[in-house]
Amino acid sequence: MLGPTLLDRGPFVSVDIETTGCRPGTSSVIEIGAARIEDGVVTAHFTSLVRPNDSIPPAVVHLTGITEEMAAAAPSIDDVMLAFRDFASGAVLIAHNHRFDMSFLDYEAERGWGAPFARPVLDTLSLARRLHPELDRHNLRDLAAHYSITTVPNHRALPDALATAEVFLSMLPKLDSSELRTAADLARLCGVAQQSRLAGKLALATHLPDSAGVYVFRDETGAVIYVGRARSLRTRVRNHFYAADDLDCPSPASEVAAITCYPIASTLDAILLELHLHDRYSPPFNRNKHARKRPLYLHMDVDSAFPSLRPTHRRLRSGELIGPLANEWAAATIADAVSEHFGLRMCRRNLDDCASANCRARDRHLCHAPEAYTAGEQAYASGVRAAIAVFGGNGSAFRQVLQTMQEQSASAERFEDAAKYRDAARALDRTLAALAMAQRATAEPVTVILEGDESFATVIVLVRGWRFTTLRLTRSDVQSGEIRQRLARAVQHARKTATRGTPLTSGRLRDMGVIDSYRQQHAPIAFPVGANTDDAVAQLAAAIRKLMRVPRKRHAVASGA
Repeated sequence: MLGPTLLDRGPFVSVDIETTGCRPGTSSVIEIGAARIEDGVVTAHFTSLVRPNDSIPPAVVHLTGITEEMAAAAPSIDDVMLAFRDFASGAVLIAHNHRFDMSFLDYEAERGWGAPFARPVLDTLSLARRLHPELDRHNLRDLAAHYSITTVPNHRALPDALATAEVFLSMLPKLDSSELRTAADLARLCGVAQQSRLAGKLALATHLPDSAGVYVFRDETGAVIYVGRARSLRTRVRNHFYAADDLDCPSPASEVAAITCYPIASTLDAILLELHLHDRYSPPFNRNKHARKRPLYLHMDVDSAFPSLRPTHRRLRSGELIGPLANEWAAATIADAVSEHFGLRMCRRNLDDCASANCRARDRHLCHAPEAYTAGEQAYASGVRAAIAVFGGNGSAFRQVLQTMQEQSASAERFEDAAKYRDAARALDRTLAALAMAQRATAEPVTVILEGDESFATVIVLVRGWRFTTLRLTRSDVQSGEIRQRLARAVQHARKTATRGTPLTSGRLRDMGVIDSYRQQHAPIAFPVGANTDDAVAQLAAAIRKLMRVPRKRHAVASGA
């Protein structure tokens, strides 16, 4: 246990690394530097270049001065890590922005001897932010200038480690006056008091792939407690274990016992899989931003006299049906606003009940039924047509009406009315946006979205905007030539489903919105599938070969004698 280590006695080891990039396991460490502190003074140094497993980018060469030639003769990371472990034995590690340095050091330690470095690990960046909130910047160079230390940081591991050590020693007098005596006290100040519990779980993520996809945390009982999505599964999952750990507040990282990952080449496929796993498991540590909602419609029974505009979850076959929508507040608000403006009945009762029964809205003069009956059916029908036109192309004009009425109400200090018109405008925007989404999604009965790279391709088949099926293809799948049959089966089944008019469920409506938003933002490759599925399959197969750079097979032609 390193927590009881006394600040004025030590031992501590400040460490800094230089790397070829930002991802442990993919990028390489090219230099490690460290300084050992005992009894309040620097007593020893450690420095070594490291032979990288990848090339050193020009930007890193320019920043650090470490070239390919310099690193080529250096020892391997395995040898350097063993030497550094011996140098740091029994000491509390210190780093400036410890999450970066420790992410690499822990990864190599887990790979080398099966366990991360002992905790706590102190962070001079976190300490500086707490001790010196008056400073605009807390990078190592500015702190070195603030404390007037002798070592100048220069993006080389040993000078930066020495500067970190001197900054830490310069902080000790102020820390002592705050009655902070041990490494555990500083860990609490840094917000990493219980990080040792999380660091012990880093080995769960050591062998995760450095690729995009979806990951699932399970607790000791095997229950799913968290679902996440990442561009780098290994990096994202490991970051969970560098967060502050609160013993009184469980977190996904504190409760996880096993991790499952699903590497996926397509971002859209990963988004949809994440939502499917949310629906399936309802993980307690997830907040579902895309909760499923029952499809909602605005209905007007235009074949009856004096119809009302009302929200409904039923996909009625008669009358005018406007939708699908998802926001009940917006649907109810805009229905009332449109009805009030065009003089329509605002109650949801049928005509006979409205005329005879007690109606609170009518009695409070919030319903135009009496005036509508007096004006007659022809005048009322004109209002019905104008109300329906709001959702059929006249939405911007009606929004301007609402804006004018809001401004007039505010000028007359009728602030409740102004708020009502403001809310109506917002509801109109949401409703029109939902209708535009539905129109785009259903423009083609079947659409295929293609994403991927040279190694993997993902084919997402959509039926009227929602995901019907997904094909995940490898390069060998494409080279074998079997994809034509798989594609043909998928699109033919999708065409049959679109023709049958499958009901729109809450999950499909949610997927429609997610897919439409993704297509608007990222414009992936998309192919509408018409009645001639053979042409669509041929076009799609050619696009997949082009995406993955797989040449078409050509039969050899015998040369003439």
